[in-house]
Amino acid sequence: MSSEELTALYCRLSRDDELQGDSNSIVNQKKILEKYAREHGYSNFKFYVDDGISGTTFNRPGFQQMIADIEAGLVKRVIIKDMSRFGRDYLQVGMYTEIMFPEHDIHFIAVNDGVDSTQGDNEFMPFRNIINEWYAKDTSKKIRAVMKVKGNAGEHLTVLPPYGYMKSSDDKKQWVKDEEAAQVVYEIGLYIMDGLGPSQIARKLTERKILTPAAYYASKGRTTNVTKKGSPYAWDSSTIADIMDRWREYLGHTVNFKTRKKSYKSKKTLHNPESEWKIFDNTHEAIWTEAIADAARLARQTRRRPTKMGEMGMFSGMMFCADCGSIMYQCRATNFRRDQEYYLCSGYRKSRDVCGQTHSIRTVILEELVLQNLREIVSFASQRKDDFVKMVMDADMRQRNQDLAKRQKTLADAEKRIAELDTIFKRLYEDTISGKLSDERFQKLSTDYEKEQHQLQDVAAALRDEIEAEEQKSANVERFLSVVERYTEIPELTPCILHEFVEKIVVHAASDPKGKNRTQEIDIYYKGIGALEVSKVTSSRQE
Repeated sequence: MSSEELTALYCRLSRDDELQGDSNSIVNQKKILEKYAREHGYSNFKFYVDDGISGTTFNRPGFQQMIADIEAGLVKRVIIKDMSRFGRDYLQVGMYTEIMFPEHDIHFIAVNDGVDSTQGDNEFMPFRNIINEWYAKDTSKKIRAVMKVKGNAGEHLTVLPPYGYMKSSDDKKQWVKDEEAAQVVYEIGLYIMDGLGPSQIARKLTERKILTPAAYYASKGRTTNVTKKGSPYAWDSSTIADIMDRWREYLGHTVNFKTRKKSYKSKKTLHNPESEWKIFDNTHEAIWTEAIADAARLARQTRRRPTKMGEMGMFSGMMFCADCGSIMYQCRATNFRRDQEYYLCSGYRKSRDVCGQTHSIRTVILEELVLQNLREIVSFASQRKDDFVKMVMDADMRQRNQDLAKRQKTLADAEKRIAELDTIFKRLYEDTISGKLSDERFQKLSTDYEKEQHQLQDVAAALRDEIEAEEQKSANVERFLSVVERYTEIPELTPCILHEFVEKIVVHAASDPKGKNRTQEIDIYYKGIGALEVSKVTSSRQE
């Protein structure tokens, strides 16, 4: 073929073009182009095909291969069915047909549009290119409108369900469990409950020779948007992180509008803020329990990392300083005994201006305090259920009233200051009109006051939302009691049990930290019920 002039016959079909029937099909395009080539004596031809790829992008395998062959001097002629097959971005089309092709002396033909570069410039070709782009833009608008309607109605917008699910054979709009993959997702959840991070979980699955999602789909002959070379068992930490980020979907919820594209020409995916998401509860069967989902959410929020010794502390990501609110991290070393390991406030370690007091607690003491308190709480909740519910609801009401009072006072102060600024603006304006204040001075003062007022208005709006949410919130005692029913005895504290029950632990500064009478208080916040008086425990041991 290289000894003669090669004619490139280019065919393209997008998913939208498929809806127009057989006229634009790849088979039909090939027939038209081959017939034209033979009738005009171009016997040495080669097909370049892109099936299912939009004309708004030129990063198509078949197209790029054709361009590479042109640049290599192999191709002398390019024939297409019509200009829309070449592309739907008139600037890019013009760059190729009016600049690149003439530079490489390429004979360009669009059969149905009557375009032939040897016959001179075709005055209508630029208009056809613009019309083709308008078509792509209009199609994109229609697709976006349809997707918006579907998304607001709670339909799944993703083409492929997350790993662990598949489309129902009875209704393609519904997701059902893919039992084999769902079991792997559930086991990933158990690893999360044990306190393992993405890298550690990936290593575990690799060692167990579990097929990666891409390899699993390939083994089942399914379509996937992920291609991975190398070992079919080589799990990546980013894959585990993606699964953890989908904790809502694995709880059985549909989450729409998580991402968007800025333009129909751009393939870059942008992430929307959570406030723009649409979440529909219980749309499909859950794979994870609430406890696993909570552990995954917390792990992704805190982004814990293993120590240099390759382990993750049981309490990592859930320990906080009572004074500065900073997270506390585990301190350990190869020469440390088990009873020497401790948690330290990251704010204190960073700067004394962030946290002025040392907040640290030894891991063994922490484990004993949490285990003892957990046993007491579980025993009380299981044996005296009604009294427990009353205690939780009373405590919840007191706490919510305190939080509401604080927010309402802050909101009242902000609104008062906003009103004061309105009065100041009026006086400034009057002083400027009367000549008491120069225009420059007025401009500077009004700008400063206006900035302050805008900031206060934003704060006030956020506070109103928080107050409204707080008024509607109540303790989820039933959720806590359902977990209690599964644990009649707690012989030891494990990461799984800890994440089932505990949301966070707040550590206060120790009194007499270096003396013999060292005491230290910690507040244990249980999931669904918060901190109770009985969950505020004190260590009086000498450290």
